[in-house]
Amino acid sequence: MDASHLTNLAQYLHANPDLHPMLRPCSVVQNPSFERPVCVQSDGSLVCSSQQVTSASAWFLTRLALEVAELVSNPGAGAPARKVLPAGQRMARILLAAARLTARAWCGRMVFPASPPLHSMPCFWGEAMAGEAVPAPSQLAACLADVALYVAPSLRPQVGEGHGVYAWACSVWSSLQPAEWRMVQGGDERLDLTGPYGLNRYGCQPFPRSGELAFSSSTASSPTVVAARAMYQANMRLIRRAVEGGEGAELCPVREVRAFVAAFYHLDGPDRVVLAPSGTDCALAATAFMGMASPHITTLLPGVEETGSGVPLATCGRHFAQRTALGHGVDKGTLIDGFVRDAEHVGLPLRAEGGARIPDDDLFATCQQQMDRAVRAGRRVLLYLLHVSKTGQLVLPAAQVRALCALYPGQVDVLVDACQARLRAEHVRQYVGWGWAVMVTGSKFFTGPPFSGALLLPDGWLERLHHASLPAGLAAYATRAEWPDLPAALTLPAGMNAGLLLRWSGARAEMAAFAAVPETQKYDRLHRFGVDVLHALRACPYVRLLPSADLAPAHGVGTWDSLPSIFAFVVLLDGYPLTLVQVRQLHGWLLADLTAPLCACLRDVAERALAALPCHVGQPVAITDNAGQEGALGALRISASARLVSGTGARVGAARPADQSEGMVCHAGVVRVLAKLELILRYWSELAHAPSCTGTPVERVPVPVAGDCVWDQGRQGISSLALRQS
Repeated sequence: MDASHLTNLAQYLHANPDLHPMLRPCSVVQNPSFERPVCVQSDGSLVCSSQQVTSASAWFLTRLALEVAELVSNPGAGAPARKVLPAGQRMARILLAAARLTARAWCGRMVFPASPPLHSMPCFWGEAMAGEAVPAPSQLAACLADVALYVAPSLRPQVGEGHGVYAWACSVWSSLQPAEWRMVQGGDERLDLTGPYGLNRYGCQPFPRSGELAFSSSTASSPTVVAARAMYQANMRLIRRAVEGGEGAELCPVREVRAFVAAFYHLDGPDRVVLAPSGTDCALAATAFMGMASPHITTLLPGVEETGSGVPLATCGRHFAQRTALGHGVDKGTLIDGFVRDAEHVGLPLRAEGGARIPDDDLFATCQQQMDRAVRAGRRVLLYLLHVSKTGQLVLPAAQVRALCALYPGQVDVLVDACQARLRAEHVRQYVGWGWAVMVTGSKFFTGPPFSGALLLPDGWLERLHHASLPAGLAAYATRAEWPDLPAALTLPAGMNAGLLLRWSGARAEMAAFAAVPETQKYDRLHRFGVDVLHALRACPYVRLLPSADLAPAHGVGTWDSLPSIFAFVVLLDGYPLTLVQVRQLHGWLLADLTAPLCACLRDVAERALAALPCHVGQPVAITDNAGQEGALGALRISASARLVSGTGARVGAARPADQSEGMVCHAGVVRVLAKLELILRYWSELAHAPSCTGTPVERVPVPVAGDCVWDQGRQGISSLALRQS
């Protein structure tokens, strides 16, 4: 065998970024008498021999050793109190659980980016342990005997101590999943991984994406090593519970997350928090609350085009995807069982022709007209306040919303869509104190994994859970663990959404890191980023910023959330803006390695490096063109995030010159993103006709210019655009 294909395991442990979230202290012993290349010690440390192995074996063996080490280091952590297992039986379960996790993770390489190159697993038991069916007792015994050779002799189960593992395996098999598998479960099809890079619909993967320039927090982000480590530990807590007591796990991990969210936003307890996979799931939960108060509901959503695309369906109690969070196949657009039938959605656009922002006073006047119409018809109104929208806008100011509520006392509920989470906890607490519900996520500004949402409940909404029932169809979306332990939640199934728990664990780590930074530093770092981004965008001849409104009047000068942190722009080619379809293609090309389709065009090493660079920006937002065609144009977004403030996004082991701050590094990254954008525009025709790429010829549309706003009096019901986009 060619020695160049061989790897030292100790070096591989620290060089492979896939393993960084799992790394434990490792000592290296050059001992050729070892039976295997790696050995797990009783304290969870690893000892590696000098034996050389293939890169594929190195990935498999280090993954196996790290799984065993995490379980051995604290075998009972997180397990419910019950009769203590004998040490030999526990080790037999630990070794089999680690073997299954590793085999499943190896199979995941067929879904996630392939590293190492795919071929058969370097063990005889891998396929059986990765399967959906529990292996036969003889197969489990053979696997146990083999894996035991990777742990210290003092840890190896003795003959007969593996008795009973088959019955245990039958009770926990489906719950023994590696963290990266669990992360993409417990959500709808937007979480599914597709394409050659194994990315979901948001352009994210379930573990850190090495080398990516990430400014996509207005949409979603792949996790940092800090978040991935938190999710891995949360998953191992579930695995330990399975090792110790099978399926008898309690719901305390989910309650802990709810308690954290409540404390983070200065609320008085976990019963104020409903966890949900996404902001759209939160909107569906809010619709359920509205149905408890009235059978006739009107939802007013100013800024409809800058909230979640599935929200119009959710506000009418309808399925907004083809699969629910708990994995039930459904017909998108159909009414969910138990939700009120008489629910209407009135969407009011935020922007007029050419992307011009409609003034708040005009939005206020139209909301008042629609509210008056609904109340006179005997309907209860749910009014959305966007804090902030997809392009960083506040819609409507709180003072105007309070004025609207005062006009119709007791007939209006308010839901603050703060899913971008670009506001201080004081504002959230104030909103809840005013009796308004608030939607937040840990996945946008805080850059936790996508699909980690929460609905924060005011007194009035919390009271409804004491005296009413949730719609029966909500049982396809949520479990009791995510809701307050109150009578209305008894209609939900028992158990927990483990994927949601893991994703919130990652978000929790990012939120805690952000909270630890002094307020003045938050302001300074976000201010510096904003100044640099605006300078770079204004200097770029291929982009035009969208008009926006100042956040400072609503927040006060000098606070970090008074600063703009989402910068939306249209992209020009030969002086003409790209259509929404073309901008979606551009977004995908920014994420992709373009060296193959452009191999004949790239002029030098620098261009090849730029073409290969993954650049992640916020997904396109639909913009009305100057001719009034809804959604004809598209805007991209570069966004600041909590990572910029806390530094959790720094690459592990990456060296940084002493004179470069985090802000300087981020500014250089934005410049690189714009350079790749320019490269794509230069070679647009070649990319559009390349066999491995798809493109759309550029349609010549006049450059949008902010001018007089032509007001649309609102769109009732569910538009065909909403059905297409969501």
